[in-house]
Amino acid sequence: MGTQLKTQLATQLAAAYPFFGPGRKRPDYNMLSVEDTYAKFKAEFLPLCPLTDKLGRTIKVEATNFRKLINLKHTILGPSARAWQIIEELEKGTFSPTNYEPVEADRIRTLFWIPEVLAEPDAIYKNNHKVVKADEVFVCVYDKPGSKVKLVFTSTFGEGNNKRVEIVTSYLTDSKTAMYCAKGQPLYRK
Repeated sequence: MGTQLKTQLATQLAAAYPFFGPGRKRPDYNMLSVEDTYAKFKAEFLPLCPLTDKLGRTIKVEATNFRKLINLKHTILGPSARAWQIIEELEKGTFSPTNYEPVEADRIRTLFWIPEVLAEPDAIYKNNHKVVKADEVFVCVYDKPGSKVKLVFTSTFGEGNNKRVEIVTSYLTDSKTAMYCAKGQPLYRK
């Protein structure tokens, strides 16, 4: 296939799907320990909350979301370990990394990208992920080698005055995989 044709197809693909666009400058990676990341999360992330998305909704984030956002799993208690217990360990200084599975590097390194993804996404779609139970997926494409698409999944819980939007999970992935997480036309497109 000729270079001109490849360039033309890439341009058309990027116009149809933001996952294949050139991407924006990526924020710095977080290289801190779990304990120091939690301290930074409290000092820099939580004061930004609730976050407002391009659909005009507020997205609730609390200290207890920290566990899920970095996918922190207790080696002995597994899923029965409650988020508030982990936060209590971090708050009291009794947190021991040896009691937890190793944290996925990309989740902790890109944790502080989440506010940008929610507030200034390249697109928002209905969720089509086969495992992640969420309503929407927010997409940001970054100009970087390897996995360059940050996805943040949200769901709406409750009814009436108790209705709230929360983050379900987020991760970094490649363009092709990201495309399969999106359903239909975007709810929002930059």
